[in-house]
Amino acid sequence: MAPITLVQAVVSGALVGCLYTLIALGFALVLGVTRALNLAHGELVVLGGYAGYAVWLALGLHPLLLVPVAAGAVLPLAIVFQWLLERLPPPVQLNSLVLTFGLSLLLQNGMSAFWSGEYRLIASPSFTSSVELAGIVLNQGRVLVALIALVVVLALWLGLTRTRWGWAVRATSLDRDAAALLGIDVDRSTRLALFAALALAGGAGVLFATIHYLYSTAGGDLTLLAITLTIWAGIGRVRPLLVAGIVLGLVEALTIAVGGSGWREPAVALLLLGSLLARGGALGRSIGQS
Repeated sequence: MAPITLVQAVVSGALVGCLYTLIALGFALVLGVTRALNLAHGELVVLGGYAGYAVWLALGLHPLLLVPVAAGAVLPLAIVFQWLLERLPPPVQLNSLVLTFGLSLLLQNGMSAFWSGEYRLIASPSFTSSVELAGIVLNQGRVLVALIALVVVLALWLGLTRTRWGWAVRATSLDRDAAALLGIDVDRSTRLALFAALALAGGAGVLFATIHYLYSTAGGDLTLLAITLTIWAGIGRVRPLLVAGIVLGLVEALTIAVGGSGWREPAVALLLLGSLLARGGALGRSIGQS
């Protein structure tokens, strides 16, 4: 493989890794605050992508304008999600797996019925053209997606570490009873965290749909990706999550460049298995450590 091609794959993988971080953030936020393992997270991302695709097809809006549209389209599901979680008997972790697995199947079948099984892509000209940076030709869409993802990740990190809402969310994730004794409205903190998580998932879906094809069963891979990154970084730890996302993007890009696209999913599965074996205690970490 030529050196320039290898460098191009590395840079492209790092750019996609920024998007992977954004996709995983919603999953990590829900897990940190509610202790629920949301197996429907990938389907929520795909649903946001489909919502953005439908608006783009109808109105021709620029993908940047579609991000808040898709986030708003997925947002009402946060109310349903909270209502279901509040009625889960303990242990929450185990029962949430059953609940969200059922929701993922429901969303998959709903999207398949509504949009059929065809592959769809938000093929905006501003995202499909190429740009040259330091002699490396890159897809302009990947560069824009990475920049948007980094801005959103930075905004969330600042929100969690510099605002009263963020302090309340972090305290709630550490100990709900202690947070309530300190005067924090834990139900409100949980509700706002769920709204933020689902808005992130919906917005990330649009960005995903500009560089990857959408199809109704794509959510499974995205959920696996979110679980992998959360295990690597620890629950809700934003900066380590960004590093983990970039590393995963690099591994994927190098795997595809060296072995072909058929090795991508086995590589991610092996990384997940290795993460579970090496860092089995990571799921016990708190969002308050961010």
